[in-house]
Amino acid sequence: MGHNCNVFVSKGWWFCITLLVVSLGFSQVTLLAQANVSGKSQAKTKVLGNCKHLAVGEAVPSLIHVRQFTYPGISGGEWLDEILVSSDGSFAWELGGLQHPTMFELSAPPWSWMVVVRPYESARLELAPGKQARSLYGASGFSNWMGPHPTNTLDSLLVQQRELTGQLAASVMLKMNGVIRAETDSLVQQNRLIEDAFEAAWLRAGQILTAPWEQDMWWHSKFNWMASNGSTKAEMDSVWLASGMSSDLRETSEKLNSAGWLSAWRQVHGSWWKNDAVDWDAINAAVFQANRDSLECLMAPVLDHSHPEALEMAWLDMALAQPSLMVERVWESIGMAPFYQNLYKQLLQTRRKGRAGWTPQPISWVLPNGDLDSLAGQCVQPWKIMLVVKDGSTAAAREREYFNVLIEEADLSELCPFVVSVDNDEKGWSNTIALRKSIDEEVVWIGNNPRIFEDYGIESVPAIVTLNADGELSHRLNQLPSRGLASELKRFSRKR
Repeated sequence: MGHNCNVFVSKGWWFCITLLVVSLGFSQVTLLAQANVSGKSQAKTKVLGNCKHLAVGEAVPSLIHVRQFTYPGISGGEWLDEILVSSDGSFAWELGGLQHPTMFELSAPPWSWMVVVRPYESARLELAPGKQARSLYGASGFSNWMGPHPTNTLDSLLVQQRELTGQLAASVMLKMNGVIRAETDSLVQQNRLIEDAFEAAWLRAGQILTAPWEQDMWWHSKFNWMASNGSTKAEMDSVWLASGMSSDLRETSEKLNSAGWLSAWRQVHGSWWKNDAVDWDAINAAVFQANRDSLECLMAPVLDHSHPEALEMAWLDMALAQPSLMVERVWESIGMAPFYQNLYKQLLQTRRKGRAGWTPQPISWVLPNGDLDSLAGQCVQPWKIMLVVKDGSTAAAREREYFNVLIEEADLSELCPFVVSVDNDEKGWSNTIALRKSIDEEVVWIGNNPRIFEDYGIESVPAIVTLNADGELSHRLNQLPSRGLASELKRFSRKR
């Protein structure tokens, strides 16, 4: 570290893994996609595909929403132009130039597919709806690359790993419950055979996975296996150093572009704050004094000394897994490298989206007569309250009736009420309009848009969304009509 401080590693040090959930799409939608690339620098990638929803009895989406992740697991990503899908499910996705393998989220709510596209992609991708959607958006679908693609190898390795982990867990449980009375030596031998089977499968995969980002995911699987089988911190550290992931010539930004590097790093060096060696009183004092050198000395037993910016990585890890006032104070008072400061700001921005105090982007919507309008164009009152509904939801239909009764009785001098449809298609939207009992009911359609859902904090149907006079999301009016909205409206009128 370059500091003259005496440190020791506690013998009681224990390791608790925090997985960065990074889905590359293996075992997860059904798009048939072919990537065609021309040119050698800033190659333009065009993905041709076909949504296979009809094969499982679902309607073909008219749009696929696309989000690109620069730093998977940290930043919220950037929404790109949507992919237009024809009635037969075919589409052409113009990606532009890709300089390195890039993670994308393809979204047709409720389904979402995480895929990595390479600059010179040659494989086709099958994407299909998943088994069950428990949320309005973001439910994982199924995917499978047709042709040579690293995720096929990773998928196969993952399947083998799960099978072997299951075998190991089953034998241990049977032994603990007395179902089998194998000798300890026999159980150890069985565990060794399972370990050898994984090692053989892992080494075979390593012969295929050669690119840096592929190697990152390959090592990630190794550390995941080690952690699930109770490897010690010293053993994990040894393998980490042997992996070369800490000493390769890539810049940190390049490593964090990779879908697997950070998750692998966190398996080995993450959750450091649970270490018994951490002296939180002393750390608090160092942070209060804004003394970086002192903080590094105090944290030396838990830092990754193979990383030149170990302190930044440690506090980024805690910001990801366990945000707190302490984490905020560290990033405010301790001088951190600008790159990491920017990452932390991106993380905070991502977490603020859809929460009280967040200012969402203005939205446009469709009126019952088919005209396009907007929230700003329809409402002059400072406050806006929206009941989110969807065709087919019995709960939404019930709340809509209650909502209209409350609105008729409420003082609307400061408040605009809307019934907002998130129906997938025109048929659903038509059904929502048909339930309109009066032209005074302001019913609008925003469609099935995950970008809007995220921005406005819409996670389920029915839901209440309120904007205050400053255009920020507010919790002042957030209860459903059947669960207390009437009382909130009365308090709102009294406090004006």
